[in-house]
Parts: sequence; structure tokens; C-alpha cells
Amino acid sequence: MDKTVVQRDGLDLVMDIAGPAKGPTVVLLHAGAETREVWFPITPALNEAGWRTIAPDFRGHGESGRAPVYRFEDFLDDTESIIQQRAGKPLVIVGGSIGGAAGLVLTGEDRIPANGLVLLDLPTSPTPQAGLNERDKIQTARERNNPAVESIDSTFLDGNFLKAVIKDMDRWRRAGKNVQVPTLLVRGTRSNVVDDRALKRFKEDIPNAKVTDLDAGHLVARDQPKQLAKLLVDFLRTIPC
Repeated sequence: MDKTVVQRDGLDLVMDIAGPAKGPTVVLLHAGAETREVWFPITPALNEAGWRTIAPDFRGHGESGRAPVYRFEDFLDDTESIIQQRAGKPLVIVGGSIGGAAGLVLTGEDRIPANGLVLLDLPTSPTPQAGLNERDKIQTARERNNPAVESIDSTFLDGNFLKAVIKDMDRWRRAGKNVQVPTLLVRGTRSNVVDDRALKRFKEDIPNAKVTDLDAGHLVARDQPKQLAKLLVDFLRTIPC
């Protein structure tokens, strides 16, 4: 595994790259208030299956640079830049929570040449309350000095980023309706983000997508890394290389 840095907008974006030097690539996008370390137990299985993995820290997370303000559009631009500079073809995006939203929008708005998309407990149309609940969990972790958020910029944790994202959730559904690539939604059965309403809309928006339940909360990669790795390998086998 090689630690690599890409610069954009004056910030260092730190990522781990592993697997074959060229060829099919999986870009792994962590949830807000997580870091790329969440993928450590998962990437070996993907590499053994012949896929190159790129797992960045979003700006304000882990070892990546800090910004005075955090905007979803910057997360999109950062990810697009990483893909342009480092990813091979075919390309599959795997994202949890805000990472899933980034993958959904980049794919649905045709900003990246994706050949597959995996969303971890992230539907095309979650309720605003579901987003607020996840924001509150992050705030609680911060108040309790949870080690899990020690490497996250406090400016990101103040909640303004998620407030802005929640106001623009209609964009996710518009993007979802334009997704044409093979798509898998992994729903955490211990999470309320993909409720019955959200699941119904997801199936309307991306009718050819597959849905798999996993005994996990909203942070699927953290809760069930071994089971998720197997699901991802199985999904990657369906992508022509």
C-alpha cells in the first residue's frame, strides 16, 4: 500500500493506493467524520480480486489538509481531481454516507466515467431528519471526546457542512434518476436512513439497482468490514474488465 498526495485548491489530499499499478480501479469514499482507515480491513480482498484501490481522506479528515470552510462542492471537485489523476478503467465508486452522496452525484451528473456504483446506506432521497440524526451523532461524539473524531477538523464537525448538504438533497435524487451504471445499495438494517419510503423512491429512481441488507448501522464499512468486502468482490465480478 502506497500513501500518495494529490494537491487541489492549495490543499494536500492524502490517499492510500494499493493493488495492480494499472487497470480496474475502485475508489473508496468514507463517511463524514470517518477517515480512510475504515477501508483497511476491506482493501486486501479487493486487491486480491485484481482491483486497484484508492482510498482518500476527504479534506478536513485524517491526514488531508484543512480548509476555512467546508462545502460539498469541494468534496466533489476533490474526488473528481483524484479520479482524473490516479484512477484507471473500468472505474467503480464505493461510498458511505457523504462519500456515497459524492459518488452518486459525480456519477449521475456524468462528471466521472464510472462503470459501477455502490452506496452504503445512502439512498437517493433520505429524509432531512435522517441527516439531522446523523449530524447529532457526530456532535455527541465530539462532545464526549470520542477518539474516532480526533483527526477530524473541528470546523467540519460544527454542523454547518451537514446543514448545507441537507438543504440540497433534491440534487441527490436528480442525479440518481440519471444513473445508468450497475448500482448496488447496501442497506444497514440497524439504521433508519434507508426507511421504507426512501427505499421505494430509490427503486423508482434507479430501477435496475440491486439492494442488499447487512446487519449494520449507518456506517456499514466500520460495522461489517468482512461481510462488506465479500459483497464488494461479488459486485466487482459483474463489472466487465
